[in-house]
Amino acid sequence: MAEGRSILVTLDRERHLRFDFNALADLEQALGVSLANLPKDPGALGLRHVRAFVWAGLRHEDPTLTVAGAGDLLQALVEGGGDLAAMATKLTEALALAGYARQAGVAPAEPAPLAPTGSEPPSA
Repeated sequence: MAEGRSILVTLDRERHLRFDFNALADLEQALGVSLANLPKDPGALGLRHVRAFVWAGLRHEDPTLTVAGAGDLLQALVEGGGDLAAMATKLTEALALAGYARQAGVAPAEPAPLAPTGSEPPSA
């Protein structure tokens, strides 16, 4: 799924979300807020946030993409039966892959602890 430091997403075509320092600086400028001030839960991000993240994450392969153009891609995704929650997950994956998840206010998912084989669940 990942190509280099990017995450494959399918919008109008296959594209690669990638967040480097410049993409995140552009994102902060577009949103008018530091990434550290965004909600910690990706599910709490508004539509303008998702649109701006998609724009910033795709500019490396399409420098002519505008914020409104990213919105058009997301609109087509929704109209085609796509899932915005899945896109938010892809954004989180791309941020984590780039090593910027914490700076962007996104807590990377932590794996659930494994229970020993044959153990009983703790009683309450």
